[in-house]
Amino acid sequence: MKKTLLAVALAPLCLQSYAFAAETSPDEVMVVTANRFEQPVKNVIAPISIVTKEEIDAIQAKSLAEVLRRLPGVQVVSAGYGQSTEVYVRGTSSRHLLVMINGVRIGSATLGSADFSQIPLTGIERIEFIRGSRAALYGSDAIGGVLNIITAYQPGETVAELTVGGGSDGYYQAGGSVAGGIGDSGWGKVALKSEGGDGFSARKEPFEQDDDGFENKNIVAEIGTHVGNNWKLSLQGYYHDGDSDYDSNDFSGNIIPNSQTENSLYNVAAKAGYSKSDLISELTIAQNQDEARDYSDISDGDTIKTDRTVINWQNHYQLNNAVEFGGGVEWYRDSVSSTGTNYAEDERDNVALYLTSIYRVNDWQVEGSVRTDDNDSYGTNNTWQLAAAYNITSELQLSANAGTGFKAPTFNDLYWPGAGNPDLEPEESKNYEVSLTGAHQILDWRATAYQSDIDKLIAWAPEDASDPFSNWIPMNVNEAEIKGLELTAGFATGLLYHDLSYDYLDTEDKKTNKQLARRSEHSAKWNVSYLAEQWQLDVSALYKGKSYDDVANTKELDAYTLVDVAASYFVTDNLAVRGRIANLFDEDYVAKDTYNVQERSYYATMTYQF
Repeated sequence: MKKTLLAVALAPLCLQSYAFAAETSPDEVMVVTANRFEQPVKNVIAPISIVTKEEIDAIQAKSLAEVLRRLPGVQVVSAGYGQSTEVYVRGTSSRHLLVMINGVRIGSATLGSADFSQIPLTGIERIEFIRGSRAALYGSDAIGGVLNIITAYQPGETVAELTVGGGSDGYYQAGGSVAGGIGDSGWGKVALKSEGGDGFSARKEPFEQDDDGFENKNIVAEIGTHVGNNWKLSLQGYYHDGDSDYDSNDFSGNIIPNSQTENSLYNVAAKAGYSKSDLISELTIAQNQDEARDYSDISDGDTIKTDRTVINWQNHYQLNNAVEFGGGVEWYRDSVSSTGTNYAEDERDNVALYLTSIYRVNDWQVEGSVRTDDNDSYGTNNTWQLAAAYNITSELQLSANAGTGFKAPTFNDLYWPGAGNPDLEPEESKNYEVSLTGAHQILDWRATAYQSDIDKLIAWAPEDASDPFSNWIPMNVNEAEIKGLELTAGFATGLLYHDLSYDYLDTEDKKTNKQLARRSEHSAKWNVSYLAEQWQLDVSALYKGKSYDDVANTKELDAYTLVDVAASYFVTDNLAVRGRIANLFDEDYVAKDTYNVQERSYYATMTYQF
């Protein structure tokens, strides 16, 4: 059991560089995010990372940020659990990363991004992360990549487990899950978790140096059944309730005492799937909500809420061994509300049609996708994607990818009273990349060079360009050019498995010729996993080079290196005891100006599986 568990946990580490070579990439590893249908990972051209539940358990991550920061192409800026978290994928901002739960987009339509600090790890079976534009399949937001958090249970052996744990700064967690078959053709799953902590002061002086704690409660549930030989029906649900303290100030710089934020998130999706040898069709109807309220000793705050309804019908047809087609129709409605603000418009609909095709012959694979989105607020956007891969030898593959993307303006950008600009257009991108991949007996690697040009970036600017003292509103005024080199490698030395990545990033604001804020030019990661008998060990080293905290590049943030160590001991086949030391060498660093970070910290958990 123990070696099987580790084998599953380590598998995703190898998959980052397996883009082809069936003899080295297990055919049974399937992914769904790359092209919106299930396919072997060996057939995916785009750079993809897969993180399983077992790997999350092994590294003992306490937040989604701790999982993402280990992956290639990602830079994470966070001030701790429950605090504001920014995720930069290949130099693009958090707003340019599409986040989904079980294939359904989530996030705030007022802020324009998902709140990464409030997405729990409860009930996650795996995470699929695509780097690079995917807008031709998913529409708005998918400029930097797509993050699909999958909680769907794969029917199999009935499993039940309980986990308790604690750690530094008053951290605690308790949770449990059960999943298994129901009758002859059904299945079900429930996962619960409660966690929290006293925390530490989120901001440096002159802010009050008090503990900024957090508390979260989460539940994930699913029920499903097979109907006959071809049909599958399921209902999936997810709910999160969080409360976090933070240190804040008003527009005049005055410190606001005892600031807090309450978050409530949920997603419910009903799915009906039909499949036979050459056809897969699925209808999804989903409803999700993102609600947040900020308050303090001097204000009860406003509650701002996004309600989203999604209907998606997607299909995939296998014409023959060489040709596949896919496509679908997607409709979603965003509705926003605020207890303290009346938006000029509070609802918009988006209708999209997308088509994709894949052609394989001999050593070639070619993919093409097109999508058109028609939105009530900003009109029609057409996007395309084209990719090709060629197997030079049985161990070497050359691939290229090009496409366009866009980012919709938020409700705040368009309709905030007195400050919105209803004439805004979506941000637009052109993305190019070329990769060389090697899959050898002792080493798997990938080298990718890419460029993203983003136009019509939304920024605050004077309404009258000739008069800097005129009213400032959001405008399509900025442009950015991002160039990068991404290197990944995986290899084993005895019982040690090494997963390395290095990212070189050249970002430029074309208006000011300055480096984009909080993006480091150089970053590197080295993750090492080890198994011997009943022991499992994971060591993670992360280097983030110097960056700038502001767009004017006047506030320099020094480079830093963080090392985490996690160990698991399998007492019996059912009982595992785990411990982790984060920031092992107590690195004193600054991730964001005026913000604190956690010092060396310790955690322990115990899991019993029935």
